[in-house]
Amino acid sequence: MTPASRAILLAAAVTLTAPVVGLEAQSARDLKPFRSTVYNVAFGYPKKDWIPVPAAGGNIALVMHKKGEASLALDYQVLRVPLAPDEIDETFLEIEVEALGQRAPHARIVDSELTDLNGRKTVVIHYGAAGLTGDLDVTQYSVVDGAALYRLTCAVARSRISRHGGVCELAAQSLAINDPS
Repeated sequence: MTPASRAILLAAAVTLTAPVVGLEAQSARDLKPFRSTVYNVAFGYPKKDWIPVPAAGGNIALVMHKKGEASLALDYQVLRVPLAPDEIDETFLEIEVEALGQRAPHARIVDSELTDLNGRKTVVIHYGAAGLTGDLDVTQYSVVDGAALYRLTCAVARSRISRHGGVCELAAQSLAINDPS
């Protein structure tokens, strides 16, 4: 890798991982809840200008900005073996990165990390992808509850990251699994 390409990759990583407060969703009170009692999961999405659309495949929910500038997708997968919280580790992170590469071979992975989100170990993967509206900045949050794997994926048109970037973090922070409320 050349020094120039390293600098570009670093700039992209800083851009994707820097906290961005979107103009339209600045707090949890600006979010509308999506709840699935079937899958025991909930998350919030912006009340203004975002609409739920029919989900397909493994998706539980799909919510899009009305102009197609960003989307939130929540999918669900049953794992062959339930995982305990201490098994959500660097190996699981590597498995999730590899799985993403298989599902989206053209994804340009910028970085990945294991973090704590709402008291749960969470794999966060930042990557770039091509979309209908141009290049996308995508963040995937992978959370395990026993044998249930939830992936919240937020895709934002790169040209609109300053407007919608904060939506990703707010939706991920609002993700609640097995929450009776």
